[in-house]
Amino acid sequence: MTVTEMATTPEEKRAAWIRIATYVVLVTIFTLLAAYLLKQVHLPRRLSAFISMWVPGTCGIAVALIYNRSLKGLGLARSGGLKGLLTGYLIPIAYALPVYVIVWLVGAGGFDPSQWGKAIPYFSDPGSAAAALGLLLTVGLVDKLGRALGEEIGWRGFLVPQFLKLMPLWQTGLITGAIWFCWHLPAILGSDYHSEGPPIGYQIACFAAMVIPSGILYAWLRLRTGSVWPCALIHASHNLFVQSIFDQATVNGPHTAWITGEFGFGLALTTWVTVLAVLLFGNKAPPKAAAATV
Repeated sequence: MTVTEMATTPEEKRAAWIRIATYVVLVTIFTLLAAYLLKQVHLPRRLSAFISMWVPGTCGIAVALIYNRSLKGLGLARSGGLKGLLTGYLIPIAYALPVYVIVWLVGAGGFDPSQWGKAIPYFSDPGSAAAALGLLLTVGLVDKLGRALGEEIGWRGFLVPQFLKLMPLWQTGLITGAIWFCWHLPAILGSDYHSEGPPIGYQIACFAAMVIPSGILYAWLRLRTGSVWPCALIHASHNLFVQSIFDQATVNGPHTAWITGEFGFGLALTTWVTVLAVLLFGNKAPPKAAAATV
């Protein structure tokens, strides 16, 4: 049975739910354990993020080996094709860039690319905005991809195919998006992973309104390509452009944080628009070769 075929027998449905429950329990336990241990050892922020973001993927690999004795269904063997990878890379630019351009143009926030140099991983500031942007688009993307893959092997490599056996794409996307949102809550509430200014309740609501529907985009891309790599790329591209390029180049005014970033309403709004466009105009029937290997 491929992932495009719904489970029809009680045994098939029970098997999918058991795998889902096992995965969610493992992710919950090891996420909380990792958060506790990382607070004790005070590792560099990038390394701590790497460890945390690989918890979902590690749990997905473990559950796949426990029940399937194979990693074949995680979507790692296929690249997703150039079109799939390019789609993953460009989608975050499509929904994020308009938010920031409007903010810069109307004066709700300033534009200062000189801050790009501070966001480059492993390299010092080259002193030129153009050079810094070049390093972010290359070295920065690889750095983001190495962490995003850890999450995506779990969320979209393992979890999405299990839910697709039980429910349609849009429901799968929303439920996995909700689980993904809940996984972020300890970091939002227990660390500095939020913005300054707006009330934390407002930030959580905006973050939820962005992340939960994003699950549909990721599930759609996973199903269309039969691969987890475009999902890892859309995740890495989002983190790169939103966190390291657009946020870094934005000079905050009194109300900027209410609009921009992962905790403002701008990205929540444009993400919903993108999701609706995919549901209305995206080709929902995956290629046979992709469907057979999801």
